[in-house]
Amino acid sequence: MSDSFNPDALNPRQLPIVFTPGAWQYATGLEHSPHPEALQLSQLSEVLRAAFKAHQTSPHQRYVVFEAPHSHHAPRLQLSLHLLLEQDQPDALLIALVGEYPC
Repeated sequence: MSDSFNPDALNPRQLPIVFTPGAWQYATGLEHSPHPEALQLSQLSEVLRAAFKAHQTSPHQRYVVFEAPHSHHAPRLQLSLHLLLEQDQPDALLIALVGEYPC
């Protein structure tokens, strides 16, 4: 666990990425797909790309709201990216639906 937040010392691409159950379900769109495996990989790639882009635009923030496509027919989905720096836990990035995880 880091004692203080130093964005220059963290490489977000090396941190584990965790999804809340709600963000996982909505971000991957699995409930509406006849081909869940292909859609899952595509959606996860888009969500991760959007999350890293949001982090790059605000590297000193521990909480960032960003948008990612939900599916080909749905509007963009608002998600939040949280940098978790918890005591006795490994540092990680958490992707959640906006409002699903406390800031």
